[in-house]
Amino acid sequence: MSATILSVKDITPVPPAVLEALRSAERIALAGHVTPDADCLGVIGAMQLGLRQLGKQTAAAMPAGSVSRKLQFMVDLASLHPAHASELAACDAALIMDTAKEKRVNIDGKLEALPSARIINVDHHASNTGYGDVQWIEGTRSSSCEMVYEILRGLACEITPEIATLLYAGIHSDTQGFSLSNTTSRALQVAHELAECGANVVETCEKLCRSYNASEFALLKVIYANTRISEDGRLGWSTADYDEIHSAGCTAEDIDDQVEVVRSIEGVRVAILFTEGKRGKVRMNFRGDRGLPVLDLAKQFGGGGHDMAAGAILDGTVPEVAERVLAAAREYIPANA
Repeated sequence: MSATILSVKDITPVPPAVLEALRSAERIALAGHVTPDADCLGVIGAMQLGLRQLGKQTAAAMPAGSVSRKLQFMVDLASLHPAHASELAACDAALIMDTAKEKRVNIDGKLEALPSARIINVDHHASNTGYGDVQWIEGTRSSSCEMVYEILRGLACEITPEIATLLYAGIHSDTQGFSLSNTTSRALQVAHELAECGANVVETCEKLCRSYNASEFALLKVIYANTRISEDGRLGWSTADYDEIHSAGCTAEDIDDQVEVVRSIEGVRVAILFTEGKRGKVRMNFRGDRGLPVLDLAKQFGGGGHDMAAGAILDGTVPEVAERVLAAAREYIPANA
């Protein structure tokens, strides 16, 4: 089913410069952020399938071992294969998606690995730094997959069932099953159109929400056991250090939405998950409720993201980082609630 037959109103047009840059390129590198989630993989996979309809050559940047087991179905659906450095270096354009900062680009060597490429930056993170030659940054979008849907329509690509499933997975994931405040009417409209185009809604939900293996479930038990709440009940957090993560049989790539364990506690306004997937590197996932955004809190530690969902990474041990960040959070909540 072709996306061009769908009736769509009141949408923000894709900047013509983005479409022109893609149309004029012959070989396009596709990349997202480190530790890719469903939104990131969805845009890479969907753009590869769409651009190849137009006769474009593509090179997907996905360092080996960077995709979690749970999301491998998206890699398989799009037939994604990690590009060699020489393939990336030969590209005349690079579409970097869902990546707020250049240092988060999931390419060995970052943008320096793309010496001949015109950099196209497409992202729904309001904290995006605006790197690149052409940008489309729209922080009101539910996901980068929602934006890529508009790009593919603008390029007159056919929205095949495979493309529809990849994009639906990204929207479903970034809205937590259409339950967060970024679940706009436009996001729901796009999800509906993707279902009309053949997105496999049931299997996507099974893969994203009901597919823990024994190791991932063991890690989830650690998160539950380590969950703590402040005396006033407004701040919740949990931790998993390097040894706990690897003893469970998991790696850094398996850290995804476990912060929702803490966020689901009644009364918690700010939820934080501290994880040490790589020794000495502590990743923080922040979640806020609708009246208390957490982006500014994450920015205090060099992070970014969205108002209600943000992240940051600090060097140190989990206890060291947690002590520092929790102290800031205890001051942040009463000042912003």
